[in-house]
Amino acid sequence: MTANALPVQFRRTIGSRGSSALAMVAAVATLLAGWQVAVVVGNRVPSVAQTFDRLAAEQAAGQLWHQLAISANRFLLGLALALAVGAALGVLMGLSRLADLAFSDLTMAGLAIPAVIWALLTTMWFGFGWLTPVTTVFLSGLPFVIVNIAKATRAVPAELVLMARAFGISRRHVLRHIVAPAVAGSAVAAVRFAIMSAWNGLLLAEWFGSTSGVGWRSRYWYDANQLDGFFAWVLVFVLVLVVADQLILGPLERYVTRWRTA
Repeated sequence: MTANALPVQFRRTIGSRGSSALAMVAAVATLLAGWQVAVVVGNRVPSVAQTFDRLAAEQAAGQLWHQLAISANRFLLGLALALAVGAALGVLMGLSRLADLAFSDLTMAGLAIPAVIWALLTTMWFGFGWLTPVTTVFLSGLPFVIVNIAKATRAVPAELVLMARAFGISRRHVLRHIVAPAVAGSAVAAVRFAIMSAWNGLLLAEWFGSTSGVGWRSRYWYDANQLDGFFAWVLVFVLVLVVADQLILGPLERYVTRWRTA
């Protein structure tokens, strides 16, 4: 069978995956090359080998997966709350002019506040404990979810909603079968933005206000003046974000928006 005989959609899928893999390889190669240049130029930048040796030592000591699991649990709890509250408020703002006026300024203020401010505030509010990072994740991700969901909800044709209501379709069915499919793609985009902001907030909250987790372990090695340990945990932090985006969120976004290229 020749390449021209293959279905067009199959060839597009193979080409898209090949391009994504090539882009990933190029990004990793660029990162490693830039890291090596920094090692040569800088005085105290640990090498790639030193960083991975420290990471292996952390794994052997039982710290790697233990601390990562703690951070993941905090992150998923805070993100789930942000998605639930943000989706509800976003749909409400998209459908109600009064709700939009009531919450739009607060949402814009939330977008303007950096994650480090939330981390410092929650540390002062709740002290050292699980509530500080969970609340920071929630507050860091919430505005991005609200803005994206509200924008997508407003884009739903009002005539379509009015027609459905005119035919006696209940509000619950309108939300489920008209509004929800329309905002699905924007919901994934909202999750992406929320994850990036909330993941940074988690690191900062654990840095300032926790005695466990990836952020705390990064600060542990930073305070010990062991930059290979600090770099090792920062690398873990970055890799988790990249892997989640490339292997979970990317395919999910392509799936929910597949109708656009059908």
